[in-house]
Parts: sequence; C-alpha cells; structure tokens
Amino acid sequence: MGDLAPWITNLIEEFKHLPEVELHVISPHPGLRAFNCSFDMEGVHYHFFKADLPLIHRHLGHLFGLESRTGFLRNRLSVRCLLGRIKPELVNLMGAENAYYSSTVLGIKRIPVLISIQGIYSNPDRFKLQKKIWELYHYERKIHSENRYFGVSSPFMPELIKRDCPDPVLFWNRFPLKIVKLDEGSRCDKRHDFVFFARLTPVKGPDDALKALALVKRDRPGVTMRMMGPPASATTIETLKAQAKELGIEGNVEITGGYPLHEDLLREAAKARFYLLPTKIDTIPGTIFEAIYLGLPVVSYATGDIPLLNSGDTRVLLSERGDITSLASHMTRLLDDPALGESLAQKARSFVERWFDNRDIARNFLNQYRAVIANFWDDEPIPPGLLYENYLESMKKGGLKQ
Repeated sequence: MGDLAPWITNLIEEFKHLPEVELHVISPHPGLRAFNCSFDMEGVHYHFFKADLPLIHRHLGHLFGLESRTGFLRNRLSVRCLLGRIKPELVNLMGAENAYYSSTVLGIKRIPVLISIQGIYSNPDRFKLQKKIWELYHYERKIHSENRYFGVSSPFMPELIKRDCPDPVLFWNRFPLKIVKLDEGSRCDKRHDFVFFARLTPVKGPDDALKALALVKRDRPGVTMRMMGPPASATTIETLKAQAKELGIEGNVEITGGYPLHEDLLREAAKARFYLLPTKIDTIPGTIFEAIYLGLPVVSYATGDIPLLNSGDTRVLLSERGDITSLASHMTRLLDDPALGESLAQKARSFVERWFDNRDIARNFLNQYRAVIANFWDDEPIPPGLLYENYLESMKKGGLKQ
C-alpha cells in the first residue's frame, strides 16, 4: 500500500517535536479484522476504525449508496466512541471533501472542531471541469454549515465557506512538506526538460501542459517532459496519451501513474530541469513547494494564492489561467536562459524557507488549537495574527525586496 495524504503524515512528524501536545490520530482503515485498532508509537496515539464491511472487507456501501444514505452512520458511531474514550480538548478535521470520514464530525457540539481545508470540492468552478459527485458536495457543505472554525489557504475559500457559515473564523492554513535530501548525483542526473507531477485530473491542468509543450516543440523539436501522478480514472492516462499523439508530441512526453511511495515520486521528479503545473483551481499546491525544494524553477498559472510566491519579487513564472501561449513562452525562456532558472530557484527556495518552514507550520497549528479552545469555552478573541487575511498581509510586506 502506498502513501496517502503525505502532508498529514508530515504534520504528525512535526508534532512529535512539540511535547506540549498530546496527539491522538483517528483515521479510517480498510481491511481491519476488528472494528477498531489503537496503539501508541513514538509518543503519538493512533486509533484506526474499520472503513469497510466485516468479513468481505469491501465498500459495498459505496457501491449501493447505503453509507451515504445513512449519513455514514457506522463510521460516525465508531469515531464518537473513540472521542468518548479519548476526551479531547479539540477535534481537528483534515479536509471536509471526503465524506466517508469527514462526515464523522457532524453532530459534534460539546467539543470545538477546527476544519483544516485541503480543498473545497463544492467550488462551482470545479464542475465546469468534471462531473459533480452528490455525496461529496452535500456532506462538505453540511460540514461547513455546522462548524465555525476553518483553516484556509486560498482567496476563493472564504466566500465559498460563507455560503453555509455566515460568520466563520478563518485561520491561515498550510501543511508541512516532505523534504527529500538528494545526493549530488541525483541532482545532476537530468533526463527531462520539464516535469508535471500531480494528480492527473482536469483540475490540475495536464491537458494545458501538453498543449504548451506542443507550442514549445515548434521551435525546439527535442524538448521533453515527464508527466506522472495518480490518475483520476482508469482511462485518464490513455486519454492523455491520445491527446499527446493528436498534438504530435507523443515522442516528447512520457506519461505514467504515480509511485507507491511519495519519496520515490520526488526522486523521479528531480530528474527534470523545470516544473510545470498549470493548475486551474487550487491553493498553493504542495507539489510546487516540493519542486522548489528540489531546486526546480516553476511555471504555473496565477491560481489561488500561488501569486503570493512573487510577493515583492519574481520567484516563479506565472500566466493567467488558460493562457497556454504565455505558458509556452515561460517554458521557452527557461530553456534559453539557464541563469534565469538558477536565479528563480534560489529566490523561491529562500522565500519558502522563510514563510513555510515545517516547524513553524506545526507551531501555527498549535497556536490555532489554543485560540479555538479559548474562544469556544471562554469567548476570548482570536489573536489577529492567526487570521488568514492578516497573515497574508504580513507575508506580502515581508516578501518585499530589501
């Protein structure tokens, strides 16, 4: 079984360095013989609950819609029992978009709940690109309506949350990154010009990446790209390969799925010279940070909070969403000017290390927890510096050239 949600694993690792936190991780797990399994490891208390049916270990409820129709009652009862045993001061839900586990916070009234948003599934712009799944849409909005404390990381998120929660408390939210230390040989072993690594879904823009590559190929026939990531469906990779063939770049791009271990994917990504991600609906994707830590200059769309990376200076090359000609122009600039890529990579790395340090991110979570608990029980005001809009302002000022 491969890595799932590595950003959460990274956060758990950082919490191990914060002795003032008693951390309990509750998570669904398929294939368990018992309904619950708890154990302690390296100071963290883990509690897994069975997320499929007994004996057959399958999600037949998903197939027939039974779990959704019952409000994922079995999972909610499992979590409620665990909370009764743990008696936490706060519940931190990681992402509201996956109904089979996120719905377990519904109905929690006597414990403050912080929703750390990973992405907002119910964004109307998403359904211009892919078909709506009713249960994900319905339960996400229900979770938003029942809660007040949210961690967000993109300018489109506050208004979407306010559709269902008129007076939310909005914190700045980021997740720690997996930093892979590569030896010098790995860094020098460049086999591709560009790499696209992200989930292969229309939202991340793999189709635009292929179109941009086709434009670049007109003047640079030998340009190459590696495209990889978990496919959105069984036919995704073949569809992208067919598009590449139609564009006449099938010999310039290698398209595959992802890797079981995230670290292996990053090692493969490091074999490219530049990172290309024309994501259409996003925050600041973790893959952009990972590319920066790998030393790869970044070309992307000015989506969500990605433009923050250019606060006060140019550190990544950005185009307006859908402007494939501009994407191709940025790609060509990097191919023609190695010094430009080196300068961008160095400036981006310095900025990210200052504003997105893993230890600081974990501390920020802890500060949010304390603020939520104090506000929930004693109506103490939230410290202004923790709020999304204030953190953005400090970053913009701090990112200015000295």
